Amino acid sequence: MTDPRPIRRCAALAVAALTVIALAIVAQPASAADDCAKQVIADWYDNGRVDQIYELQCYRDAVDALPVDVRDYSSAKEDILRALQFAQRGATEPSSGDNDDGDTGAGGAPAGGSSGGSSGGSGGTDGGTTGGIGTAQVDTAGPSSLPVPLLVLAGLATLLLTLGAAGYVTRRRAVQRGGEPPTPA
Repeated sequence: MTDPRPIRRCAALAVAALTVIALAIVAQPASAADDCAKQVIADWYDNGRVDQIYELQCYRDAVDALPVDVRDYSSAKEDILRALQFAQRGATEPSSGDNDDGDTGAGGAPAGGSSGGSSGGSGGTDGGTTGGIGTAQVDTAGPSSLPVPLLVLAGLATLLLTLGAAGYVTRRRAVQRGGEPPTPA
């Protein structure tokens, strides 16, 4: 009768080798997907849009790989998904339309403009308000553009702090003179 230990060792080595090979095969596409997603994100970081065409899964992986603050506080997710739509058609995204040289958006209408009439905007994108009846242009970029409610709230807080400090000082002086602190009426 032969000893079964060498056969068990060979079987264990074979299983270990197959496991390592399987992990290498599975890990390879994940690494490639990460690289692909990083390329899409780097392309977006370059100028705020995706200029190249990548595999469709790369766009989805890039959206999933975006840092939370970039996803929440920038237009990266929307820009990458828009680039995905263009890539599905086999085209790159046209220029963003934030210049006034007559670029057209995806629908054929001038990007950033309105149909008919002149826009009252300053030439850039302003969140969809391009002037006209019922719209107000407020410049919040200047240093003197503090909102009035904020100023009123700051004034009220200063007044309350001043009155509180005056009451504290009054009580402290009354106690130091040896008298009783004044009682509230």
